[in-house]
Parts: sequence; structure tokens; C-alpha cells
Amino acid sequence: MLSRRIITASVGMPILLMLIYLGGWPLTIATAIFEAAMVYESEKMFVAKGMPFFARMSVFWVWALLACQAFHLPLMWGLMAGLTVIVVGAVVLGREASSFAGALTTAWTSLYIGLLFSFLVAMRAMPFGAVRVFVFFIIIWATDSVAYFAGRRFGRHKLMVHISPQKTWEGTLSGVTAAVVIGMAVSSLVHWQWYQGALFALAVATAGVVGDLLESQFKRYTGVKDSGGVLPGHGGVLDRFDSTLLALPIAYYLLKGLGIG
Repeated sequence: MLSRRIITASVGMPILLMLIYLGGWPLTIATAIFEAAMVYESEKMFVAKGMPFFARMSVFWVWALLACQAFHLPLMWGLMAGLTVIVVGAVVLGREASSFAGALTTAWTSLYIGLLFSFLVAMRAMPFGAVRVFVFFIIIWATDSVAYFAGRRFGRHKLMVHISPQKTWEGTLSGVTAAVVIGMAVSSLVHWQWYQGALFALAVATAGVVGDLLESQFKRYTGVKDSGGVLPGHGGVLDRFDSTLLALPIAYYLLKGLGIG
């Protein structure tokens, strides 16, 4: 299991880093592919639960939100476009009573994936965006990796056993602490003060932990172990990016709203 995780990461990480470096349309197209994969993984999970879900409508919505970020348009346009399709296509024209439930699952998934993950493109488009996104993923990966190994070695107290039985307080706090240290260490690379790097890393790492727990709760609710199997040792695309979803908009608004960097 661990060997497969390492092999997959050794192949996937350079590809993702190259896409971040290139930015522009290569990153946007790759993001669109990742989002579509996550949508169809979500469909499989809802189907396993016996719940209706409209995957094509969801893909339209997440791509509409991504287009807004790519073309620097107000996100409200993407929100309204997707909502209109869901309301008209599922609720108004739906022939079955379950269409309304399908509209709810589709709307939640579209916002969870499309709205949050689209901030990857938005953050890359910022000044010094490539370096900032690199730092973001280094913090996310460090948090996950240190939490995993520290939890296995020192973990004694469960974090939230009803959601994720394997996560411990020792592992989680070790991961967040490592992220803060890395944030301070790389501050000079992105022209931050050390405390700005620490604040950024703390916020990103904490949001990553919450995002990981959110996806774990999603899987537990639908009764599946992994969102998919496309990434050996990691599960599905949603499993791999669960920590980034909630952290991306927080990182973006920290950089933009607080003027970090």
C-alpha cells in the first residue's frame, strides 16, 4: 500500500508541478479534467447510497465556474448558469419525484468541487502565482505526509473516530506544525515576512485537515472506502485533492484580502 502511494506520488507530483509552472490553458484544461473525474466519482458514491445524481448537469456547472475564473468573469455568472440548468432541467422538467433530491445532490457536489477547486486557476493567475501555488501544495503535501507517518508512529488519541478512525491528534498536530515550519522557511522565496508564511501555512494546513475530514464524512455517508481507484495507493482523484478543496479559496483570499506577499 505504502509503496503504491510512493510510486503514484512520484509520477503524479512532477506532472502537477509542470502544469502549475505552465499555468494558462494547460492548467485550466487539466483542472477541467480533474473536476469532471471528481464529479463522476461523486456520482458513483451517490449511486452506491441509492441517491439520484445528475452528472452531466454537474459537469456543466463546475466548468461554468471554472470558465469564470479562467476568463476573469464574476463567479455569480457561473453560479446562476449552473443553478438555472439544475432548476429547469431537474426540478421543473424532471418527471420523477426523485428529481428534486437529485437537484440537491448535484448542487452540493457542483459547489463543493467546482466552486472550491476553481480557485486553483485563480491563484495561479495572481502575481507570482506559480511560486505561490507551489508553496501551497508543498504545505498541503507536508501536512498530509507528516500527519500520516507521525500518526502511525506516535498516534494514541483519535481525532474523530466516527469520521476517520485512522486519524489521531498526534499525527494531525505534527502535520500542522510541520506546515507552519515550512511556511516560515520558504517565506523569503515569495517575499513574505516569516509571520506571514506561518499564518498562511497554519490557515492552509488547518483547512486541509477539515477538507480531508469532510470528504471522509462524505465517503462514510455513502458507504464507500475510496472515491475511485484511478490512483493506485491513493484511491480516486477526489481522495487525492480532498485536502486542497477547502484550502484553495482560503489561501486565495488570504493572499488577496490580507495582502500577503
